[in-house]
Amino acid sequence: MLRDRVPKFVSFALKWCKAKEAWLDHVYKNFIWIYVSKKERLAETRRVLGITDLKKKKFIFEDTIDWDNLDREETAYWKNVASWVSWFTKTVPLIEDEYKISKLKTDDIVDLKRIIMLNWLSKYFPTKEDDAKTRKKKNKFINELVDYLIDCFENRIK
Repeated sequence: MLRDRVPKFVSFALKWCKAKEAWLDHVYKNFIWIYVSKKERLAETRRVLGITDLKKKKFIFEDTIDWDNLDREETAYWKNVASWVSWFTKTVPLIEDEYKISKLKTDDIVDLKRIIMLNWLSKYFPTKEDDAKTRKKKNKFINELVDYLIDCFENRIK
């Protein structure tokens, strides 16, 4: 039930971090499977998803992590994932809107990638101070992220 009901951009972020299965395991182990009755497990699943009633839905990723029972390494891991979830939920919907609008003007994938890179990812660009290895690493990261985002927008990531 939880896997298919995670908000879209949270799911994209978790998949980008290759953390979706680990997150599902964590949530089930620490929040859902601790209840014996099916009714309690269902209620907890709805709480985790932020569903307070049929109309209100407020998912808070940080509330789905059992921070008190993590070691330093796990805390660092989940904080990194949480930062990506935050970025994906705040920024990626805006990128997607611009992508869809830009796609009405051009189908050239190179132009579409350039638009995303220049307007949304320029802070990740290599700098003059970066050595060749760092420049290559940053360029690879940006290209992989843009390709992933476009795959999300084109429904190739589910």
